[in-house]
Amino acid sequence: MKFRETIRHCLPAGRLLSAYANPAFYPAKYAATDARDIRVLDTDNDDGRFHIRVSRTVPAEIPVPAFARGWFPGEITLVQTDRWDRRSGTGSVEIEFTGLPVRIDCGLTLAETDGAMVETLDFEIRVDVPLLGGKLAKLLAEDLQLKFAKDTEVTLALLPEFG
Repeated sequence: MKFRETIRHCLPAGRLLSAYANPAFYPAKYAATDARDIRVLDTDNDDGRFHIRVSRTVPAEIPVPAFARGWFPGEITLVQTDRWDRRSGTGSVEIEFTGLPVRIDCGLTLAETDGAMVETLDFEIRVDVPLLGGKLAKLLAEDLQLKFAKDTEVTLALLPEFG
């Protein structure tokens, strides 16, 4: 399942990219969004490109129907890889769900528009469960959209420290 989310920020793209290219930003952000067991697995910041790979455990807040509850435990461990090209303002996010047949890939673009910075996220959610994958992907998409507001709120709160 594919979907697009757009977030409008009233700040320059460079400030947001400074936070996104700071390895300390991610554990702070995830801790503020109720994640636990946060571990930075890998990071690199070289020649205007940045990537970080982080593992974290989060409560499962997906409204999974009774017929699919066996597929989703009460907590989910995610391994997320964020990549940014600071010169072009483009990036990607890959999210793997440990022990679950789910993968999320997202293309990211930052662009200055009408005096504000617009962050565009193009998601593709894959759930490899026969017959139910599409329905579960739709539920995951709805849950991700709800989490954007919290993620954006936390990011903006952390900018004075990391951006």
